[in-house]
Amino acid sequence: MPDNNELVNLLRAVIQEEIQSVRQEVRAIVQEELKPVRQELQQVNTRLDILEAGQAELRNDVQDLRAGQAELRNDVQDLRAGQAELRNDVQDLRAGQAELRNDVQDLRAGQAELRNDVQELRAGQQELKKGQAAIEAALNDLRTINRRTHKEVFGQLNAIWDDIKLLSSKGEKAIR
Repeated sequence: MPDNNELVNLLRAVIQEEIQSVRQEVRAIVQEELKPVRQELQQVNTRLDILEAGQAELRNDVQDLRAGQAELRNDVQDLRAGQAELRNDVQDLRAGQAELRNDVQDLRAGQAELRNDVQELRAGQQELKKGQAAIEAALNDLRTINRRTHKEVFGQLNAIWDDIKLLSSKGEKAIR
């Protein structure tokens, strides 16, 4: 018969094998049982992440909304100021229209005066053309007279020159 130590060791080895197989079975069962719980926890964590992201986005949207409201208030104030300016501009435009009407009337009166001046200028132009024709005729007469006078003067100068040549040739003969 084996001694007590061997029996204890043998019993210990058998118990350890049994415990190890039981541990593996318990682990497998626990793992199997924990799968749905883990999946649920993962889904819950995913939902929590989505919820946190949604809350952060909602906070940003609320801040954007507040900023948009402030901008909208500023825009409304700007619109009111613009309306006041527009009213002033409309009044200025009406005053400008009245001035324009007066200016148009003055312009029409000026056009009538201008037409009269143009008619007077045309009459003056006709007189100038007549005067120019008379001046051109007188100028042509003067040119003709000038040519004749020029020919006569040069003819006389040539005769004087010929006389000088003649006299100087006679004077040379007398001196020699």
